[in-house]
Amino acid sequence: MRQLWIFRVSGGEPFQLQVKGNPIMKYDGEPNAILRTLCTRAEAMNLEAEIAAKGCVVEASCPDESSEQKAKRKNIMHVLGGERTFPSIKCPECAWFDPTLDSLCGAGFSTMGDRKGWDDDAMTGVMTNVKYAADFANCPIRDDQMQ
Repeated sequence: MRQLWIFRVSGGEPFQLQVKGNPIMKYDGEPNAILRTLCTRAEAMNLEAEIAAKGCVVEASCPDESSEQKAKRKNIMHVLGGERTFPSIKCPECAWFDPTLDSLCGAGFSTMGDRKGWDDDAMTGVMTNVKYAADFANCPIRDDQMQ
């Protein structure tokens, strides 16, 4: 089962790694960098080995979840079908990402069929924020649905 894994990295060479369906993890060589990704235990162990092979000191951990976090993760896994990935690698970093919704998207964009997002007043309110407006305009899922 996919879970949030955190990697504390220091030393070694800069690198970029990516687990399918996740944003790229970038390490620029700074001490005590924190990288995170949603992956299985096996994928985390492979990442840990790849990072160590770059000469880095790496510590991988999967933090305990609160009951609220566990409920959100279960909803995400239910929506994604267990081991599937997000509709876009941009989803986890998007301002509109909402793990409490079946669509996972406050704007209502979804590849899962359920296109219910936040209510109109909430959407209007957040669109004054630069990040929300940019993420809305640049959503690859939105582009697919507008065609």
